[in-house]
Amino acid sequence: MSLKWKVELGEWKTLAEQRAASYRLLGELVGGNVVVEHDANGAPFLKDYPSLYISISHCCGAVAVAVNDDVAVGIDVESRRKIGDGLVGRVCTQEEQSAIGASSDPTMQFLHFWTRKEAVLKMRHTGIQGFGSMIEASMATDCVVKEIDCGSADIVAAVAVAKA
Repeated sequence: MSLKWKVELGEWKTLAEQRAASYRLLGELVGGNVVVEHDANGAPFLKDYPSLYISISHCCGAVAVAVNDDVAVGIDVESRRKIGDGLVGRVCTQEEQSAIGASSDPTMQFLHFWTRKEAVLKMRHTGIQGFGSMIEASMATDCVVKEIDCGSADIVAAVAVAKA
């Protein structure tokens, strides 16, 4: 199995429903039932498929999963929501802030940057604690990042795959 991912749009009412949907998608990708566990850093792994790298993301309106058997992978999905100016300043480079300011849809432009960065951080298993490394994720050279077409103008996603 090489890199595979799935994104599903939906209207789950609870976090438990989002998790259940993401676990179902993981099962579809690996071809069986899955038991998702988390390591000490909170990164998910599949108990019965220890050699697979996985990543899970969910938001209001979508769930996304990625699996890979070669190298680490990270995925993020986000839906349109209110974004505070302070957050933009903390996690975006000056160039990104300029692009957001010039965009006809600043919220979605920000979320394009955010999903790419969070996918990188998930791939590295560092998470986004304190947002300290969000800016640096823009310049990641240890991976390849791709945006994923989710089929909705209000949902964006990205996947990051470590370079072998």
